[in-house]
Amino acid sequence: MFSLLNKRENAHSEGIWACAWGHYIPKEKSKETPPDDPEKENNEENKENQDATDKVDENLPDMETKYVVTGGLDDLVRVWMWGGEGSEGELAALHTLEGHSLGVISVDVNAAGTIGASSSLDSTIRLWNLHSGEQLQTIDCGPVEAWSVVFSPEGNHVASGNHAGKINIYGVEGGRLVTTLDTRGRFTYSIAYSKDGKYVASGAIDGFINVFDVESGKLVHTLEGHAMTIRSITFSPDSQLLLTAADDGHMKMYDVKSSNLACTLSGHGSWVLSVDFAPDQQHFVSSSSDHTVKIWDFAQRNCVHTFKDHHDQVWCAKYSQDSSKIVSASEDRSIIVFNSPV
Repeated sequence: MFSLLNKRENAHSEGIWACAWGHYIPKEKSKETPPDDPEKENNEENKENQDATDKVDENLPDMETKYVVTGGLDDLVRVWMWGGEGSEGELAALHTLEGHSLGVISVDVNAAGTIGASSSLDSTIRLWNLHSGEQLQTIDCGPVEAWSVVFSPEGNHVASGNHAGKINIYGVEGGRLVTTLDTRGRFTYSIAYSKDGKYVASGAIDGFINVFDVESGKLVHTLEGHAMTIRSITFSPDSQLLLTAADDGHMKMYDVKSSNLACTLSGHGSWVLSVDFAPDQQHFVSSSSDHTVKIWDFAQRNCVHTFKDHHDQVWCAKYSQDSSKIVSASEDRSIIVFNSPV
């Protein structure tokens, strides 16, 4: 049964624009130490990478931990722990992360559930140890703002779009710029990696969609998807479909390989600000400036439930890794965790 599990009022002092789940599962440490690679003994970059990895590893919890990360216009990133199963649970404040000097507009968590990334209007991306709250890296993306930030599926890169129409991909360890993809000058508002790591897609302020091949860096598709700004873009868990949400009030779904339009979805009364697939690909969620969060059946392509628990625009809604929960973040400064039956 769809239901509200937990609502945290005044979670930030200003509007909340971004949220993400993290799920950490401890792994047994290997008893064997791999032999040294003589070719890497003098590789300074490798040493830097290993030092940073060790820095995260030494602070990891010894139990399974579920995080919610939020970013607000109060310049803060907050880390919450989610406790509870089934139809009960609550958010417990864990860390308030300071460092950004302007509003935080995007957050993401790596697949391992150990590192959070935040991007801000101050033109920086910051990486954080979710358990300790320690800042691991600051990446200067100037001179223009860094908009949405996303981890690559394997977690060793973060990508961000900017005003100038560039998608910049940085190494998590060291924060160095690895490659730049050019959308031909289109202000890149939203960005996503395919789950298989083969593609990066971006949504522009003029409604255009660009899909790049990650390995070659080549532009694969340019789609005239929407008439207005594409606020959110995401791939299906099987990497076959691309879902977009825009200020024109519509969502569109495309076949990634052929670039053909699979369907157009309507139902919100205003801008659609966020879309996200459930990892089991049974549902997807959308949020809007009409104050609602909607759950959609993937197979039927229809809305099966509408949550009306926010009283201002809902900037972001994301599924948990087990597909059973949704977290939403709103201009009303609240965070809500909903139950979404699998």
